[in-house]
Amino acid sequence: MTSNRFSVKQNNIQTSSVILDGEEHRHLSKVARIKPRQKVWLFDEEGRNYLAEVVKIERDRTRLVILEREDAQEPSLHITLGQALIKAKKMNSIIQKATELGVAAIVPVITARTIIRIEEKEEKKLERWKKIIREAAKQSHVSFLPSIMYPVKLDKLIRECNEEKKLLLSENQGKLLRDILIPGSRKGEPPSSVLLLVGPEGGWTDKEERFILDHGFEAVSLGNQILRTETAALSSLAMIAHFWNS
Repeated sequence: MTSNRFSVKQNNIQTSSVILDGEEHRHLSKVARIKPRQKVWLFDEEGRNYLAEVVKIERDRTRLVILEREDAQEPSLHITLGQALIKAKKMNSIIQKATELGVAAIVPVITARTIIRIEEKEEKKLERWKKIIREAAKQSHVSFLPSIMYPVKLDKLIRECNEEKKLLLSENQGKLLRDILIPGSRKGEPPSSVLLLVGPEGGWTDKEERFILDHGFEAVSLGNQILRTETAALSSLAMIAHFWNS
């Protein structure tokens, strides 16, 4: 069995054959140095996996034949991260690590203290984020790719979300996150879906916190330490995934 995994576009998949092109073709042929008749794993945008055998490596593409197919395995707990927009490098890191931790969706959120403005076209930024997700999934062998969307305003997200459990990560109030997670895991009754809201580098405003809590969210805390937003987000996600994603 092979551990090599490559991302493939759905429109490059036929009934029994696959074409790998672009960066993934170059990685297969130049970096991994895969040869004809070797087997590799492929995964598409929907999280389906394919065991395939290399048939021919051409200058700009690799041709493969599909040997096995595996349907996408959705996580038992649907975790959505509502992350306030922060500086590009830190935002990219959160997206990468959240993918490794098995989140199902990532929603970039525009808040009152969001200081980042997306200067490049939204489509270009979204494609960059999707590429980070694909690379993280490939490295960590995550088969279900989280969805990610254009940045949305906080009030729009709050009014439209429908997760079973809605958590607001707060520096000012709320129970310790562990005190919510551990009893739930012991009872064997974790929620089927959870939305975790994480604020910007300047934190939530009082008005935002009141608005969020008035719409069914529960405030949670990581303790007395003042953590960077990226540290707080990933620490919380890791805890939620550990205790509730059975």
